[in-house]
Amino acid sequence: MRSIKTKLFSLAMAVSMVLALAGCAMSAPSTVGSIGGVEIPAGIYLLAQYNSYNTASGVAELATGETASDVKAVLKATCTGTINGEDVTAVGSDYVAQLTTRAIEYYAAVEKQFAEQNGVLDDTATAEAAKTADSLWSSNGDLYTANGISKSSVEAYLLNAQKAKVLLKMTYGPDGTSPVTDAEYTDYINNDCYYIEAVQFPLVNYSTYSMADDDQKAAIMATAESCMAELNETATAETASSSALYTAAMTYVPEAMAAMGSTMDASQAVYYAASQLYTPSDLSSYGSDEYNNLTDPLDAAGMNHWTTIDLGTTVLVARKIDPFKTYTVEDLDSMYDLLTSMKSDAIQDELYAAGAALDHNLNSAAMNTYSASKIKKNV
Repeated sequence: MRSIKTKLFSLAMAVSMVLALAGCAMSAPSTVGSIGGVEIPAGIYLLAQYNSYNTASGVAELATGETASDVKAVLKATCTGTINGEDVTAVGSDYVAQLTTRAIEYYAAVEKQFAEQNGVLDDTATAEAAKTADSLWSSNGDLYTANGISKSSVEAYLLNAQKAKVLLKMTYGPDGTSPVTDAEYTDYINNDCYYIEAVQFPLVNYSTYSMADDDQKAAIMATAESCMAELNETATAETASSSALYTAAMTYVPEAMAAMGSTMDASQAVYYAASQLYTPSDLSSYGSDEYNNLTDPLDAAGMNHWTTIDLGTTVLVARKIDPFKTYTVEDLDSMYDLLTSMKSDAIQDELYAAGAALDHNLNSAAMNTYSASKIKKNV
């Protein structure tokens, strides 16, 4: 007669075998559920979560010695930033979760609306997504793989962004449901943008990557003043002055470079002349709401008046002009993709709101399987 001990051992072995077999059959969930009937693949969720972690790590209050690559530290830290247009302060894990949810809501809204409106991606859009995916995979493929993200997931995420661009045109484009009018374009260009002509004088010697010293900077500033004096004679019309601008650059930029012990051919100097429309996103990089290092000096000088502007690493001889003296709305739109500049924030806000309003049928167990605590920042 077998002992109770033997029977218990046999039972334990049987249980362990069942568990082992079950383990062989089990696999990580392929999705984390759906939003608005749109399935959220695990790879898309993981990529959204990984991107959200990177955002959170940039606003986390980390202790001395802790870095953005210290996942445990970031998830425990206090994160303060803006989510959905609101100031948010939360522990890192919750901050990442909020951003991730917002990202997959946006993904679902784009997929749903694109399908409902019979959107079509052209070959250029799909090729761009594939090319960008190749580039990202070339530089970050090992890290993506370590985080369970496949190349196909990266490409699907990029295709989703291309679909959002199509929805922008289907909403605000010429044939859209709410097309932007010429009057709206004109108002935007006149009140939110700056058309600037400029000659740039670097204060950095790009051969040695050294900043100009005081004497060199003084010489460059003198050269810039001479350039401005010439432009005040040759480029006083209210229309764009490309020829005079390039001539001035060819004359004075090599002289400025020589002050730093560098040489430049006049044919290369033309690339230091610029004439372009600066949108609000372009201008934002030059300062804060209190003072903009580019626009405020131009405003002080007045329309059509040349002035010198010290931007720290570059000195500009620049002026602001009215682009409509030279170009039409159609010209400017084709040159600068004004539709995207004007309405990209609006369509994003609409899609975020639409995604948040959709029915959420997410699988909490699946999302727990892909916990942010498992994120890897080093491979």
